[in-house]
Amino acid sequence: MGIHTLLLNAFIIIICILSYQVFWLEKEEKGKKGIRNDLFISMLASIAIILCMHFPFKFYSGYIYDLRLIPILIVSLYGSSRSFVLISIVYLSYRVYLGGNGVVPSILVYLMIIIIILLFNYFSSDFFKKKKILFSTLLIFLCTISFSTFALFNYMKLSSIIDPTFLHFLSDYIIINTFTGLLSTYLIESMIEKYKMKEKIQRTEKFYAVSELAASIAHEIRNPLTTVYGFMQLFKENEISESTKKEYLQIMLGELERTQLIIDDYLSLAKPQMLMKEPIDINQIIDEIVHTISPLAMVNRVEIKSDIKGSHHINTDEDKIKQCLINIAKNGIEAMTNGGILQINVRKVKNNIVIDIIDNGIGMVPEEIKRIAMPFYSLKEKGTGLGTMVSYSIIKELNGDIEIKSGKGKGTCFSIILPFS
Repeated sequence: MGIHTLLLNAFIIIICILSYQVFWLEKEEKGKKGIRNDLFISMLASIAIILCMHFPFKFYSGYIYDLRLIPILIVSLYGSSRSFVLISIVYLSYRVYLGGNGVVPSILVYLMIIIIILLFNYFSSDFFKKKKILFSTLLIFLCTISFSTFALFNYMKLSSIIDPTFLHFLSDYIIINTFTGLLSTYLIESMIEKYKMKEKIQRTEKFYAVSELAASIAHEIRNPLTTVYGFMQLFKENEISESTKKEYLQIMLGELERTQLIIDDYLSLAKPQMLMKEPIDINQIIDEIVHTISPLAMVNRVEIKSDIKGSHHINTDEDKIKQCLINIAKNGIEAMTNGGILQINVRKVKNNIVIDIIDNGIGMVPEEIKRIAMPFYSLKEKGTGLGTMVSYSIIKELNGDIEIKSGKGKGTCFSIILPFS
């Protein structure tokens, strides 16, 4: 008797708890503590309180039995003082509105909750924080026992005989209340632990990535600087003949230019830049890129061909898309050590523009394709690998994607996929 109603209350509370996780806690940008978070907690708790009190079980006139104490306790444990004040106003106002003989006991039990929580916060805050599941379960149990005692005494005043059915209901009420409180706090603690673990993993991954990148940069820069340092020592000790000074100076300049290239690539990758999206004619962009890379293609005995089907306009950042396409096109040219053809195709696929940059160079095996966007991984003898990583970063910023098809000795096809808007 009344069990179905109490289980409905329990279902309402669990749904509200899961709603917080789905619509707030999982949103990292919005999951920060603040006024909006307090308001959302207060709103969900208020919904749970009102619905529980709206669907109660009435054993006799004046007393309503529901699980309203659980969302109240949850806010007192996990919410701020601001949230607790808000739900207190909601609860007391709605309980007075419902009226009946149980108003006074409800308010007394509520005051008891406040006093116990304040005492535990003051005298044993560390224990209170670490043992929330145990504390909340005991508190729910004590409050339910207290409310049931008030109800039992009031029932005895109205009737000289205690109905066994009423005692059975009170025992069910205490058990369901206590179990739901235990389940609710367990879910919340698990939710918080999962979220903290997720943040910890993300911090670890970021630290690992930064450490790996820093080590790679140090390694790449150390090599040319070591060469320059060695030659400078020779110049200092006057151990170089006049005939070789010019040659050594040229080597030093080349190594310093290589260092500058590494730094420039790293800065373009690390420095945050604002996207300046505007409608552009992709056909015109391809023509400009072909004109830009033509000298490099001639030196490497590479012929550039293009196949553009129709007129295509997309909303994107012109400078960044140029930088990306030039990087990939240069890689394709330099991959053809014995000359060849660089094919650039533009086509429309559903709501995307696909730009294919195809070379018939040395190609890559699947393991090399997986590492192609890693920092300082390059198939070129003097490559840094950062150019390709920058290209990937640009395409991701533009909400696009890059697909690679390649085979060793069969060339490579880079497909840059960009949305219309």
